[in-house]
Amino acid sequence: MGCSSSNKIKAPTIKVLDAEGLKIQPGNFVVQNSRAFQEEYKIGKSLGSGAFGEVRRVIHRATNEGRAVKIFRKDLAVTSSSQQKLMEEINILRSLDHPNIIRVYEFFEDAKRFYIVMEQCNGGELFEEILKRQNFGEPQAAIILHQLFSAVAYLHDSGIIHRDLKPENILLEEKGDIMNIKLIDFGTAVRVDKNKTIKGAIGTAYYIAPEVLSGTYNYKCDLWSCGVIIYILLAGYPPFDGQNDEEILEKVKKSSYSFKNPVWNNVSKEAKDLITSLLSPTSTRITAHEALSHPWLKIHTQAPSVSNETIKSTLSNLRVFQKSSKLRDAVSTFITTQCVSLADTKELRKVFQTMDTNGDGKLSKEELFNYYSKDMGPEQAEEEVKRIMNEVDSDNSGFVDYTEFIKATLDSKTIASAGFLKRAFDVFDKDGSGTISASELKKLLAGGMICDDHVWNEIIKNVDSNGDGEIDFKEFERIILSKI
Repeated sequence: MGCSSSNKIKAPTIKVLDAEGLKIQPGNFVVQNSRAFQEEYKIGKSLGSGAFGEVRRVIHRATNEGRAVKIFRKDLAVTSSSQQKLMEEINILRSLDHPNIIRVYEFFEDAKRFYIVMEQCNGGELFEEILKRQNFGEPQAAIILHQLFSAVAYLHDSGIIHRDLKPENILLEEKGDIMNIKLIDFGTAVRVDKNKTIKGAIGTAYYIAPEVLSGTYNYKCDLWSCGVIIYILLAGYPPFDGQNDEEILEKVKKSSYSFKNPVWNNVSKEAKDLITSLLSPTSTRITAHEALSHPWLKIHTQAPSVSNETIKSTLSNLRVFQKSSKLRDAVSTFITTQCVSLADTKELRKVFQTMDTNGDGKLSKEELFNYYSKDMGPEQAEEEVKRIMNEVDSDNSGFVDYTEFIKATLDSKTIASAGFLKRAFDVFDKDGSGTISASELKKLLAGGMICDDHVWNEIIKNVDSNGDGEIDFKEFERIILSKI
């Protein structure tokens, strides 16, 4: 079962006439690695298993960095459509750029398996944390839910429904660290126009919305699941329970739950109101954006702990960032998303989340203005924001996306690391010839765009100092080092 193809979003065809029109996005670099998986990674212990395979810890041989890999066994796939679903999962993951959504690095395929390589989270599942703590206080639950609603709002703005939100699909970056969660497992996620409905009973009994069971539904099924998660965090037990799935689903269909248990005596009316607003019919169920503005989150959510000095220095870096050539932008994007560690960007992520006051996972002109107007007059702040958007918003979305922010504020010496530059060059030099050709740039950067050949030749010409029509490592290195 699944959604009707007529309701799926079809990606628009974008025709690019010159290099300036080229949009560089993190997903450009989530590509299939042609080498054998075990040449690139050392396989570690199992983190869990499912219907089609397992998840394991791995070590990236080139960097000694810990990552996770989702291994999909082809012999366990019931139909070829299962393999197609895996490719759809990869395509969804590669399009996402949010601090609370798992990042995917690359994927592999051999005769027996597919491999999706992702960020490693060392803190385990939120489900395990619930078992350990029994229940959470409201401030702690609000910290988790603010991040979850931010991720869900971002997904829904991107036309994506997750369809299986549950504590098992929320990871903690580090043990006990509820300040940094990651949403995972997009195997049942689907792209759907926000105004359309879909069919197909997909999800987990405790968390599934009643409309999913009865017929057609839309993105609001994810909000029902969020309501169940809040209930469990605060009470330590689910709102819809039973001896088996059949009993649970019967209660879900009736939407029969209560706050009668004594554990709810010490829970605020605001928390109960939010749960009620989520566990309600779709016509009255609130959106993720509305949830982010709910009084309960306003009362309990606090900005990440980051010093004023760090915020000021980050804002300063954002001000001095200058737009560069498309190739340099592409190299910087690759290094920011594929090479730089989570530890290197932790403080910048805190600043981003602090500035993202509405929690939608991107920075608007208004949010930037709010910060710059603290240190300068409104007219100067407005001009500054306009200049920053022109320089930093490389995909012309009208917002500063997460990677755009990190790329603009990260120490330029980190991006110019010799090891990172060599890794980037090797990715661009797809055939390993020692030079980068126009056709190699096209394969890596075109994405879904239709570009005339002169676009790629123009990019080459701008950095090809010896005039041989290709880019060697010295020329490649120069475009990064010249800006430091």
